[in-house]
Amino acid sequence: MLSKVYCAGCSGLDVTTVTVEVEVSDGISFFLVGLADNAVKESQQRIASALKRYGYRMPGKKVVVNMAPANLRKEGSAFDAAIAIGMIAACGQMEQEWLGDFIIMGELALDGSLRPVNGALPIAVHAAREGFKGCIFPKESAQECAEVEGTTIFAAESLGDIIEILSAPDSASSKIPLRQQYIPKTKWDFDFADVKGQALAKKGLEIAAAGGHNVILTGSPGSGKTFMAKCLPSILPPMSRDEALETSKIYSVAGLLKNSGGLIRERPFRHPHHTSSIQALAGGVGMPGEVSLAHNGVLFADEIAEFGRATLEILRQPLEDREIQVCRARSRVCYPASFMLVAAMNPCPCGYLDDPHRHCTCTTGAIMKYAGKLSGPLLDRIDIQLKVSAVPPSELVGLGSNEAEPSSVIARRVLKARQKQLERYAAENFYTNAQIPPGKLGEYCRIGDKEQEFLRNVISRLGISARGYGRILKISRTIADLDGEDFISLGHISKAIQFRVNINGI
Repeated sequence: MLSKVYCAGCSGLDVTTVTVEVEVSDGISFFLVGLADNAVKESQQRIASALKRYGYRMPGKKVVVNMAPANLRKEGSAFDAAIAIGMIAACGQMEQEWLGDFIIMGELALDGSLRPVNGALPIAVHAAREGFKGCIFPKESAQECAEVEGTTIFAAESLGDIIEILSAPDSASSKIPLRQQYIPKTKWDFDFADVKGQALAKKGLEIAAAGGHNVILTGSPGSGKTFMAKCLPSILPPMSRDEALETSKIYSVAGLLKNSGGLIRERPFRHPHHTSSIQALAGGVGMPGEVSLAHNGVLFADEIAEFGRATLEILRQPLEDREIQVCRARSRVCYPASFMLVAAMNPCPCGYLDDPHRHCTCTTGAIMKYAGKLSGPLLDRIDIQLKVSAVPPSELVGLGSNEAEPSSVIARRVLKARQKQLERYAAENFYTNAQIPPGKLGEYCRIGDKEQEFLRNVISRLGISARGYGRILKISRTIADLDGEDFISLGHISKAIQFRVNINGI
């Protein structure tokens, strides 16, 4: 007797339906085919033990389990539940009426309980698109699919629950209710109201948030670089549903979304340590890296000069293409990686170069070697470059009348500027000023003759690259949006250059 059960496999964020075909015939043998890895092949022992717990048995005949398509490698233990249900159905121990309407995922424990699986969210979205009536996931994994529309999500705690759902899906009590309400976060641990002084740096970060620009802060220890970077999420606009869905898919594949109760709504803030490896940043075939986990959010590289140079060069492709290709000998996946890079570094190894109160002990060679850890091409991709000085005592120990502007006020200006960009680029496949492709600069960053002449003189005097010229135009566009202006003026360009040539004059 032949049965068919459906499950799914993830390659990056791409999902493919896997058909588990189980045939029971005369003989005594067990074959599992379809390019399965060792974790899948070991499912026979887990399934046999789980079936006994619920009064079922492995057929004492010839059993062939085929996982189609056969040219797609099946990895992991998430196929256990589908194979077990296929065996029960092929032996005639349960009806097959509803099997074709569901995607079934889950790892079986020896007692028949289900362990969570990675990638439930993209699988549920795929099921809705392919017209499946529902998805059955382990309880912990099902919670992350609470906002998926177009298919019914069922939560199962054991193999027995799956059998019960399949026997009467319309009356099953384990359906996950559709969640659509979202309450924006209003209280943040890090707020710009707590930042003393640093008016120029805060303005630079506001511009970065408004246009999605990359930014680097250079200054001596204790000047507030790390604190201000951690304040950045408090002024970023909330993610749209499409952004939240795409970001949540990445976290689901990485196994970081279990028991979340729905989509990630706050923009990610990833803070990898400087000892992180190339693989940790770039990711692997089955695991997104930090650059992908920061998608639609912020990747904060504190003490960026302490990262390995080869590790930093990994950032060049995603900063330009807003995606990262992970290629191996027999596989290749593409993860989205559209993030704001926020970096912080000291001006020299000891950190006190140009500090008015501390003496720098570094040699000229050591300073040059330290600064050289950031290659020119990488630094050229960082739009806003800010030099942060130590806060003077008069501002550090100020009176209540000198209180800084809170994040909530800055966030309103940022949101207004972002809304202008969404309206402007409604017909495009990009959303912020930082994402404007070179071919669209003339259309969206048009400047007058006086501004063109001014820029020509600046480029000639400072030796700004073609990429740097484009970045200046994009920053100018963002400054104009914050000012509520439709046209880029000479003042906007002057401010943009001020935020672009703060560190090394590039």
